[in-house]
Amino acid sequence: MNERSTPSSSHSSLPILRVALIGLGSRGLRTLQRYRHLDGVSVVAVADKEPKQIADAQALLHAQGMPAPLCSSTEVQDIFQRRDVDLVLVCTDWFSHAHLAVEAMEAGKHVAVEVPAAVTLEECWQIVEVSRRTGRCFFLLENCCFDPFHLHALELVGSGHLGEIKHCEGAYLHDLHAWEREHASEVTLYKWMDEGHPFTSGNAYPTHGIGPMSQLLGIHRGDHFTELYATSALPEQPLSRRLSTILLRTARGRTALLQLDLSTPRPYSRLQSVMGTEGYLCKYPSPHLQLSSLPEALRGDAVADFLARSAPSPMDRWIKEGQAKGVENVMNYVMDVHLIDCLKRGIPPAISVEDAALWSSIIELSAWSEETNRPVPIPDFTQDRPAR
Repeated sequence: MNERSTPSSSHSSLPILRVALIGLGSRGLRTLQRYRHLDGVSVVAVADKEPKQIADAQALLHAQGMPAPLCSSTEVQDIFQRRDVDLVLVCTDWFSHAHLAVEAMEAGKHVAVEVPAAVTLEECWQIVEVSRRTGRCFFLLENCCFDPFHLHALELVGSGHLGEIKHCEGAYLHDLHAWEREHASEVTLYKWMDEGHPFTSGNAYPTHGIGPMSQLLGIHRGDHFTELYATSALPEQPLSRRLSTILLRTARGRTALLQLDLSTPRPYSRLQSVMGTEGYLCKYPSPHLQLSSLPEALRGDAVADFLARSAPSPMDRWIKEGQAKGVENVMNYVMDVHLIDCLKRGIPPAISVEDAALWSSIIELSAWSEETNRPVPIPDFTQDRPAR
């Protein structure tokens, strides 16, 4: 496979990372809170179209004993024009992610974007092409790829314990009805998904499931997805109430199952299942590990103990560091520290711009498949865009 090099691989190191954050809603403010745990980072600028959100961010930084940003603005252009910004964090609504990321990279900034990276296939190609042309790093803030269980699963797969990998399953299954009622002032997921989304079918929120599966299957690292077939239960329901199921196939003939369900009363799950010729591993509904080399299957805490002992991750030091600091979500901490470490050292992060584009392209591709009731081809984002 002709894999393209990651643009950030040629970047010089950055001793102190100067960060700007765009979008100061609940997710943006939580990101500011997370960054108080990081060393070698300075938040130099924030932006939001609402002055109240800027005031909330300034108050939050003050309460945490962090210096106020040098620039607080309602105009993102004020951020992009600054020379003292190395990384722009985009925590705005989904439909502005790609647009703002392109502007940031064109202005010479690295960029990290909340999920999804883009909504349309055209936007997916744009972020890939601009990142390559400008040499700026595009990083998708997909925290499920930094779940300690997943990081250990990657090492288990890489060590060959599961044999040849044949199939993976991933999902985002989360009944948000009760949560929505309890947090009505915070929930904007449904509003973005149902009122502003350009498609009326497909999986509108795929990255939590497709990201970890892609890494386990070595997508863009020896294999690539070639086609998908998508279908939904409750087809007349809004996107946020539909049950989406997608089957994917790779060039090497392996398969993957991707699901989304935000409305039925089932337990929270991301599945996180991987099947090989010599074993099976899953996280949900409870951890289970079965290997041909073990006399019996392991379940529950015994799985985590085996993984930590037999498949340690290079990121274990950050997992332990986050736990020692008492962070709210270790996945987020490991993700943040990994990105900061890569940018400061000038090395490519674990999630490339091609990964971000692929995982986000599932939104439009699954809509096409549902509407035509047929499989649709999946672009190979490691290659140049096909001529139109």
